[in-house]
Amino acid sequence: MTGVPHIPVLRDVVIDLLQPAPGKRLVDGTFGFGGHAREMLAAGAEVLGIDLDDDARRAGEALADEAPGFTLVTASFRNWGAVVKDAGWDGADGLLLDLGVSSLQLDEPEKGFTYRADAPLDLRFDRTSGESAAKLVARLDARALADVIFEYGEERGSRRIAAMIKRDREDGSVATTGALREAVVEAVGTGAHLNAVLSRVFQALRIAVNDELGALREALAAVPEVLRPGGRLVVISYHSLEDRIVKQWLTKEQRDCLCPTTIPICVCGHQRSLNVITRRPLKADAREVQDNPRARSARLRAAEVI
Repeated sequence: MTGVPHIPVLRDVVIDLLQPAPGKRLVDGTFGFGGHAREMLAAGAEVLGIDLDDDARRAGEALADEAPGFTLVTASFRNWGAVVKDAGWDGADGLLLDLGVSSLQLDEPEKGFTYRADAPLDLRFDRTSGESAAKLVARLDARALADVIFEYGEERGSRRIAAMIKRDREDGSVATTGALREAVVEAVGTGAHLNAVLSRVFQALRIAVNDELGALREALAAVPEVLRPGGRLVVISYHSLEDRIVKQWLTKEQRDCLCPTTIPICVCGHQRSLNVITRRPLKADAREVQDNPRARSARLRAAEVI
């Protein structure tokens, strides 16, 4: 692997915030295909990459051969505290989470992340553990499936779609991405709105199968312990659920007390752990969106541990 097969989102902003340099130790919690990690390494930093995807592992192995300062660990970023400790680091100077699914994952039909081609309905980042999206759909009844589609996909037609997915199927399942697409089409019809609905349904199942929001919460909770004083956290999210979790956590962690205003003295014992750098989320500019349309929905938030 001699080049980067995808365009890293908000690359220059990430590098400006993390300020990679010789002597710094940075963690790329969502290595993907190494776009951000390569920039950090080029600036002289030592980089620890984390990812669950098979292709990411192969890309990481190739990068490790090129760059002695790079190590890839096959794990979930929810466990980055343990990963950093196991690497022998006493902490990190920067943490990056780019929460988007990589372009190559979306574009490879056999991974089951896209509704544009027929493939097994899997949607797992790590296909060696957990249940696939097909098994999840089969296990849930129509009401529970609708709740998943509404909560994680924010799809208003969730009940109608879930009912159609479960209807006329003996085991209540769909085995392929094509079958899921067909059920959604039956529920909402064709037209300009169809792709947006399909995106929300696939997103909902992917988030549920991989427990993405739970992983994000766990990773954030570990930040004050993983980052050294002055270390920085950068998170790029792509939909409102992720961004809301990050925003609320940052708001909480920059406060000394979380007690209700009705309590005259602090009894919670919470202490402020960071300063928020980005008052509002940073977004890709028009040129980047033109070069990389998937950057359009990216929202970046950053903070510094005190």
